[in-house]
Amino acid sequence: YQCSYNRLLTGCTNIDTNLTINDDKSASVSSTIEYKGDLSTIFDFENCEIFDKFNNENFIVNKDFSKENSKVSVSKSVKNLAKKDLDLSVLGFNSNLPSGRFIDVKKNFFITSFNIDATYDFNSQIEKFKVYENNKQIKASKGLEPEYYQKYGDIEELGSFNSSNDEDFLSNLDDDTKEFVLKSAENVKNSVVDSKNEDVSASFSIKVPAFASFNNADSVNGNIYRWVLRRDTPTLVKFQYIQYSGFSIGFLILGCIALLVLISRKILKHDSQKRIDS
Repeated sequence: YQCSYNRLLTGCTNIDTNLTINDDKSASVSSTIEYKGDLSTIFDFENCEIFDKFNNENFIVNKDFSKENSKVSVSKSVKNLAKKDLDLSVLGFNSNLPSGRFIDVKKNFFITSFNIDATYDFNSQIEKFKVYENNKQIKASKGLEPEYYQKYGDIEELGSFNSSNDEDFLSNLDDDTKEFVLKSAENVKNSVVDSKNEDVSASFSIKVPAFASFNNADSVNGNIYRWVLRRDTPTLVKFQYIQYSGFSIGFLILGCIALLVLISRKILKHDSQKRIDS
């Protein structure tokens, strides 16, 4: 969830994405970020560009904050996958199917297959989990915050204040502004975590009405298939669910019965002819 400031969620954070496919070809997806702490104090949702993308893609966004735990969830559904794909790109997935669809539906007289071949690259997607620091978090002394941003722009465009250019920059500031800049830079420095942060975990699951015909999931619980989205390598999600047509199955059963009757009649006729010959 990337916004205008380069800050990442710190602390214990879980990102769970769940996809459900139904026999009537409808499908839904939901993704939840659960954070141990109060996100409302560090997350400026009003200025977060990723939520504009969710709104443009007709996702429903829900937020629930408390001091101990915060949840932000997005969800979307489609009525018929054969007519409209369920786009997962905004959630960080890339399709590997020739059709470019995330859920490719193929149908013949006997079966309907739901096919998924997608990749999730955690290292590239971790950049999207940066958050905009709520202005309430940094208190500039003597009202200097607006003046600083008007004059000098984004604090993160500065270095670590070890170079000669940075020292020259600081030397031209008055004491109060310099104090604000250093404090702001320290806040940014302390907030950054990389993709190897053990406190950040992500998973993806697919739920179908019955058993899948093929999958490469990390774990299976009944008809729920779960992948752990890894940090060290892109996660490949391969999945196929086959739905058999009730009409075609009935037709096939009737055909088998007719075939058995025909074979039985031929056997009886052959036996009768043998007795006549004898």
